[in-house]
Amino acid sequence: MDAPSNPPGSKPATGTFLKNKDIVIISMSDWEGPKRIRQFLSEELARQGNRVLFVESQYTVSKFFQKPSLSRAFRFLKGPRRLSENLYLLSTFPFIPGGEFSAGISRTNWNLERSFLRQAMKRLGFRDPLLWMFAYNASPLIGKLGESLALYFCNDAFSLLVDSKTLQDRIASLEQELMGEVDIVFTVSDKLSEEKSRFHKSVHTIAHGVDYPLFERTAGSGAVRPEDMPSGKPVIGYSGVIRYMLDLDFIRYLAEQKPDWDFVLVGPVSESRSEFYDQIESLKRRSNVHFLGPKRPEELPLYINSFDVCLLPYVKGEVSNYYAAPLKFYEYLASGKCVVSTVGIKGYDSDVVANCTSPQEVVAAVADALSKDSAERAEKRKAIAKRNSWSERVRQIDAILAAEAK
Repeated sequence: MDAPSNPPGSKPATGTFLKNKDIVIISMSDWEGPKRIRQFLSEELARQGNRVLFVESQYTVSKFFQKPSLSRAFRFLKGPRRLSENLYLLSTFPFIPGGEFSAGISRTNWNLERSFLRQAMKRLGFRDPLLWMFAYNASPLIGKLGESLALYFCNDAFSLLVDSKTLQDRIASLEQELMGEVDIVFTVSDKLSEEKSRFHKSVHTIAHGVDYPLFERTAGSGAVRPEDMPSGKPVIGYSGVIRYMLDLDFIRYLAEQKPDWDFVLVGPVSESRSEFYDQIESLKRRSNVHFLGPKRPEELPLYINSFDVCLLPYVKGEVSNYYAAPLKFYEYLASGKCVVSTVGIKGYDSDVVANCTSPQEVVAAVADALSKDSAERAEKRKAIAKRNSWSERVRQIDAILAAEAK
């Protein structure tokens, strides 16, 4: 969504659909690791009184060889397990490899998955669930779990995240097949919604949100500064997964131009391309560039609070065209920080985000933020973040589902 979902003075979205529901979420990732929209929404849906079963990503033999983990491979034997009140986690058994390319293998995998899910749902007493799909390839589950409604939540341009044209076409085909089966589609940006509207009549934009209470508790000068944060210079920071969409050449330019600034990147590296790791190793040799690695979700607010200015330095290209307001944008605002972005976040003035198209503009925008920031501007940003909390996002979804059900 390109503009704020709820401008000042607007009333919160309300609905009556998401009340005491059983919800099965089919994820594209495991629960552990960097928290994404699927984990945040699962937690919020559970907090609001729904019972939620979060089904982890399909675990293939090829994934095992990429990152061997016997504990992950056999975690499915534990069955559904309780994470918190109303929230349950289910790990899937290892899939037969090759389902991305073979319809027969894919069908076999999903037949086994359906049986496994039915057993878990029976054990938990789930009835007439809402089937909530984040996995674009999970259409074989639709209509087989006794669901009352099926929805697809698209949070990325998945077919553009791979290089192979064959695999791109296969992902697009699987996604279109899924959209042909579900009752309603949600996406995280207007551009994604526009594209998905070609394949479904009911498509709605729900932007990323923020766990506002978590960040509110640590925002301000009185918070503890993490021991591994550099000190003595202004800190220009990025928090999030470090992968190819992050413009490392951009970071290098900034670090070369401003040796009197420290550049801090917090988050795991998730990339298969060797040249990307070469770039990281080269940057690590600079005294003012710091890769601090992944942090626990509850630690992130302390790191972002220690930033003086926050960056969204993405490579301009086909994938970034689908970005509106990335998840970390509202996390930055919840910490009261000014944001300098290369992805053109719309709907906010320069007190909130400086949109730049070149490294030179970024240098100027950061310098301006360092010299002119104020407590008043910080409060303005936090107020925007509060209006874009995950609880508000669930209320928006609830209102749409309630209207659709009439």
